[in-house]
Amino acid sequence: MRRCFWGATAALAVASGGCSAPATGELMVAIQTDMAVPKDLDQIELQVLSDGKPIISRDRNQLGPDHAQLPGTRGLTVSEDPSREIRIRVRALLGDRIRVEHTVLTTVPEDRVATLWVPLHFLCGVDAGEGEAREPDAEGACPDDPACAAAACGERRVSAASLPDYAERNVLHHACFDAATCFEGASPVEEGDLDPADCTIAARDGGVNVAIATEGDGACGAAGCFVPLDAESDFGWRRRDDGRIALPKALCSPGRLARLGVVVSPVTPACPPKQIAQPLCPAAEGRPVVLAARQRSPVSLAVSETGVLWTEQGTLSDEHEDLEPNVDGAVKRVAREGGPPETIASKQAAPRHLALADSGEVFWTNRGVAGAAATALMRWLPRGGNAKPWLNVEQLGFSGSLEALALDGESLFWTQLPDGGALGRVGFAALDPRDEPAPETLDGTHRANRLAAANNVVCWTDVGPDSAEDGAAKGSVRCKKRRASEIVSVGAGERKPYGIALDAENPAEVFWVNFEGEVVRASLDGARRDVIVQDLGAPGPYGIALDERQVYWTNRLQGTVNVLRRDALPGSACGDGACTLAAGQNNPGAIAVDGEAIYWINEGSPVVGPTGKADGAVVRLAKPPPP
Repeated sequence: MRRCFWGATAALAVASGGCSAPATGELMVAIQTDMAVPKDLDQIELQVLSDGKPIISRDRNQLGPDHAQLPGTRGLTVSEDPSREIRIRVRALLGDRIRVEHTVLTTVPEDRVATLWVPLHFLCGVDAGEGEAREPDAEGACPDDPACAAAACGERRVSAASLPDYAERNVLHHACFDAATCFEGASPVEEGDLDPADCTIAARDGGVNVAIATEGDGACGAAGCFVPLDAESDFGWRRRDDGRIALPKALCSPGRLARLGVVVSPVTPACPPKQIAQPLCPAAEGRPVVLAARQRSPVSLAVSETGVLWTEQGTLSDEHEDLEPNVDGAVKRVAREGGPPETIASKQAAPRHLALADSGEVFWTNRGVAGAAATALMRWLPRGGNAKPWLNVEQLGFSGSLEALALDGESLFWTQLPDGGALGRVGFAALDPRDEPAPETLDGTHRANRLAAANNVVCWTDVGPDSAEDGAAKGSVRCKKRRASEIVSVGAGERKPYGIALDAENPAEVFWVNFEGEVVRASLDGARRDVIVQDLGAPGPYGIALDERQVYWTNRLQGTVNVLRRDALPGSACGDGACTLAAGQNNPGAIAVDGEAIYWINEGSPVVGPTGKADGAVVRLAKPPPP
C-alpha cells in the first residue's frame, strides 16, 4: 500500500492520483527529509501547477506520529497531453516558519509509473547554520525556485525519461536510521582533514556514515544533534576515486563551517549505510537528549511553558593574556521538545544569568567587557523583540560586574561582584512599568554568588573573602522575607556555597550546594541546618533545583546530574552513583525542572578565538518515576 497523505484535489491538465494502482502513466512524488519529524518540521505543503493554473493548491498537512509521515508519496496521473510540463513545489514548515522547500519542473510519464524524489534537506534551509527562517510567503532558498538538494541549487527541469521506475519497496517501509546512536561515538572531522576548496575530507578505511553536527536540527541524543548524509548519493556524500569523501559543497561555506561540524562513524550491522528512503528514528526514552549543541560557553537557563531559554557567554579573545570575553554572547531559546534554536538577542557583553517574568519578558545580566561594553542588566520584550538595558552601570550606582539574577513577582534581585577590593552587593528594584527602576542595596557581600527568590523570600550564597584559603569554610547563606526588617543567616562557615533554590509555592526551607561536596537543607529562620549529602571526596556540586518532592543538583567536577528526596535524612549516602541520574556530562552547571523533565547546562570548555571549539550544550532528561 502506498503512503499517501494528501486528500483528493481538483484536476486540470494533470489528475491527482489516489492510492490504488494506476491505469495509465503516473508520477510518484516521493518526499523525504534528513531532519527529525515533528521536532524540526511539523507541516508539509504541496503545490502543483500546469500552465500557471493550480492542480494542487498549497495542500497542507500535519506531520508526526499521529499524522502524515515521511517518506510519503503522492501520485500524479498523465493528462491527455503527456508533454505538458508541471511545476511541483514542496515546502516544509515548523509552526508558521518555512524551514525548507524544493521545486521541480517535469512531465508525467505516458506509459509507466516513475519515481521523483523531492528531498527536503537541512542544508537547503536558509537557517541551516546561517541566516534566519522565513515567513510563509517568502521566496525560496534558491533564485527562481530551482531544485535544491544538499544545498546545491541545480537545474529545476527533470526529464521524466531519466526517472527510475517506481517500486514501493525502494521508497516506503524502510527501517528508521538511528542517527543519535550511530553517531554517539563518532569522530569529528578536524580542521586539517577538511579541504574547504573542494569540500572533501580525508579517506576513511571501510564503510562509513557521515553526518552534519548541528546546534539542534536532526536526530538529537546524548552526544549531540546530527543530520546524516545519504551514503554514495548525489543527495549526500560520495567517495572519490582517490578515496577522499566529497561532501555537499555548500556545507563548506565560511558561514556554515563556523556553526556546523562534520562527524564520521563506522558502518556496523546496527548502523548500515544511510539511504535516502530511511527516516530518522525518534530519540530513545530514558536517556539525556541534547536540545542545543555546539554552544559557546552557556551559563544559565530557565524553563517556561513555551520553551527553554539560556545565555551563551560567547568567545574569549586570544589577543590578550587574560582572555577577556568578546562582545559576541547571546540569549537563545528552543522548544522544550527540541528543534532549531532561536537567538533572541545577539552581540551581548558576556551574558550570565537570566530570569523570566510571567508577562514573557526576559531579564539577564551582562558582566561586561573591559574597554568595549560596561556591565548592564538587560531586558527583552516579547512584543517587538528588542533587547535594551534595563539598568546600566550609571543607574546601578555600583561598578561591580553583574552576576546572578532572580525574580519574584514585583521585584528583581541581582548580585554584583566586588570591584577594586570593596564588598560586592545584593541589589534589587521594583518592576513597576509606570516608573523608572530605582535600584537599592539589600546586603553587602564578599562575593555573592547565586540567588533564589520565591513568594516574598529571597536567599543568596556568598563564597566568602578572596583571601580565604582554598577549601576553607568561610562562606555564608543569608535570607530575607519581604516584610522582615532583619536578614537571617541560615548558613555560616560554608564550604564555597554555590547554587541555591527555594520552593516556588511554599518557601519554608532553602536548599543549597557547597562546592566542596555538600548538599544542605535549612529552615528560613536559621534554627535548623541539615547536611543531607556530604562527600568531600567528590567535590564539585554547582547548580541546584527543586520540585515538589525531590532536589536535583549538578556536580561540575564529577560530570554528574543527581537526585535525592527533599526530606532525606542528614548524611544520606550517595556514593557509587546511588543518586546519579546522568554521568559523563561536560562541566554541568545550571539546572532547572518542570513537571515533565530536568534541564541543565553543560558549560563545556572555554571557546578561545574565532575558531575555538564550541562544545557546550543544553540537555533534557525526562523525569524518572519518583521513588
